[in-house]
Amino acid sequence: MKADKLDSVVLVIVFICLLGVGAAALVMDPSRQPTRVAYLKPATGGTQNVWMADIDDPAAERQLTFSEYGVFDFDFSADGRWLAFAERSNAGAVTLRLLDLASGGLTDMVDCVALKANCTTPVFSPDGNLLAYQRAESIGGRYGLPRIWLVDMLSVEYDTAALIADNKVVGHSPVWSADSNTVAFYSADVTQPGILVYDFIPRGDDEIQLRFIPSSHGTMGTLAPNGQQLIFPELARRGEQFFSHLRIADLAAKTFAAFTDPQGPVDDVAAQWSPDGETIAFARRYTDDRWTPGHQLYLKNAFADEGPLKPIAYEPRYTTSYFRWNLAGDALVMQRFPLLREGESVDGPALPEIWVHDLESGEGRKIADDAFLPQWAGA
Repeated sequence: MKADKLDSVVLVIVFICLLGVGAAALVMDPSRQPTRVAYLKPATGGTQNVWMADIDDPAAERQLTFSEYGVFDFDFSADGRWLAFAERSNAGAVTLRLLDLASGGLTDMVDCVALKANCTTPVFSPDGNLLAYQRAESIGGRYGLPRIWLVDMLSVEYDTAALIADNKVVGHSPVWSADSNTVAFYSADVTQPGILVYDFIPRGDDEIQLRFIPSSHGTMGTLAPNGQQLIFPELARRGEQFFSHLRIADLAAKTFAAFTDPQGPVDDVAAQWSPDGETIAFARRYTDDRWTPGHQLYLKNAFADEGPLKPIAYEPRYTTSYFRWNLAGDALVMQRFPLLREGESVDGPALPEIWVHDLESGEGRKIADDAFLPQWAGA
């Protein structure tokens, strides 16, 4: 082959390679990827598995897991590559499995059946290096109180170890800070209920890694992206009844304050911090003449004491208590339950629904019926 022909062939090959690389980069650009949400379904009358849908084409949903005994809960890695899920077994234990969404490969991440343990609530750290989960060991034919454990996602064998070596430190519902330095969870110790906040690298000048925040509500709050503040629900007694309000703990300043009025005519049951750290979305039901059958979603500035609340996805006949921000902070996916049915011709029981609400347009769209526990499905 002559030199000029050889050069031409090389140039063509290089051009084709560059074209392929460019096309792949274009396809893999997160901004061009479908915006997807995942959830468990069916909520009733069947075996729950993880499903995923593009919010622009929810009818084309697809099933991701095919568990014979059902999935308890799940989480996606931030890059969208991995799906970790807690799978029920015929032995009664719940085990942790890992699905590679690119290849379809399925791995027993932590064989909790062999360990005779219940392992649930997997939560990836934002950097993807660790996965937190709660694990209850079998004790004399029953399962004890759960503790928080970690999986090293960078190890070949997915090594696992307790977050805190002391087996008296029990807890559930782990959450991460955006920088992956902090994991917080609700302490299940009935003698001293509250929230424990663990820093892998201490943030303050006191070198304290584990901090305790008293709370009697029994549920976990939400960490600010920087890991320095925590908003959590707390019980307040008004008359002969108990209601919930929100408190904020500043871990750096070591201060506590009411985020919503404990004696106001409200019942605030859940909150989520926006990715930019500026806004809190929370579920509220008023107890005065603004009362609605279900909890509605509102937005509030995270650090401003005063200012009007912004209702979002407001629909009195629905109740909303489980919701999550997308990474861009311009939409929320939520689980809604219709407390009042429209029309008497509707047959069958009311079922939970998955909705996505776009903050810029103010519009919501239903993604799935008979489904629950929604979250954004990675990048």
